[in-house]
Amino acid sequence: MNTDRPAAEEERLKALRRERFNNTEGERRYQQLVAQRAQRRQQLMSQSNVHKGTLSEAAKIVGTCTLMCPEFEREERQLKNNIAQPEMFPGTRQADPARTVKTFHRSAAGNEEPLPEDLRTPETLQRTLDHLVNVVIAADQELRSCHGFVRDRTRSIRQDFTIQNIRDSTTVAVCERIARFHIVSLHILCGNKDFAEHQDMEQLRNTLKTLIELYDDHRKARVVCANEAEFYAYYIVSHLRDPDAKRVAERLPRHIFTAPIVQQALKLHMLSESSTAPRRDTGTGWAAQNLGVQFFRTVAAPATPLLLACLAEYYFP
Repeated sequence: MNTDRPAAEEERLKALRRERFNNTEGERRYQQLVAQRAQRRQQLMSQSNVHKGTLSEAAKIVGTCTLMCPEFEREERQLKNNIAQPEMFPGTRQADPARTVKTFHRSAAGNEEPLPEDLRTPETLQRTLDHLVNVVIAADQELRSCHGFVRDRTRSIRQDFTIQNIRDSTTVAVCERIARFHIVSLHILCGNKDFAEHQDMEQLRNTLKTLIELYDDHRKARVVCANEAEFYAYYIVSHLRDPDAKRVAERLPRHIFTAPIVQQALKLHMLSESSTAPRRDTGTGWAAQNLGVQFFRTVAAPATPLLLACLAEYYFP
């Protein structure tokens, strides 16, 4: 006779009761937050003397959230059973406030504009990225299960910076780390049937575009960005088939244009462009093949930094 069965059954029933209690408490808290948000929104509109229109028309919005995920979103997602595994208390389906990370929110008609308490401070955004790298990715360095989660949450980090129009050195440092994450993902997950590489390339290009705008702003303010040449090189190689990338490079200050990593990126761009360009001469096939060989040799050359080579790999047949 199994004497442990009644005790195990009792524990199961206790767990179910706890879950029902937590769900009830969570729903009650969620309804409180919904009411508070409506009052808060009206208060902000009144303070700004805006009776019609949006909060963004009233004044620049400054985030006040110091959590990786605002409480309202966490409670809402908990009620909808939309908590990801890296965000849960171990062994449960409950959101851990110390692990939950704000999701990316698509702009759409009918969606509420964020309140200040929905937007994270720059320090919180930097800490959130630290958590994603040092905790989430560190536990899954092959990115097999965490990649989609991290891609969405890094996109949300960039979104919070954009909404608040924060364009300082913190934004630069965070965007640089996010760009490197996408490059590493393209390399590690290359060939994985479940990996949509075009989505990572799209987010990488968006991040690099933001960085170029930030670098321009900092240069005008006479602020030096130490990694500018590195990320211009990534921009060039992420647009290998785009002639505009070369024109962007030609407008760079001389000390960035002549940096070895930028010159190596331009060489890859030239070889890629030349090896795929149609020719009328009888040696077309041989010339294209020869330039193609040079392209692969340049990727493998010691002068090509690792991440630049990983990015060029995206264009391999």
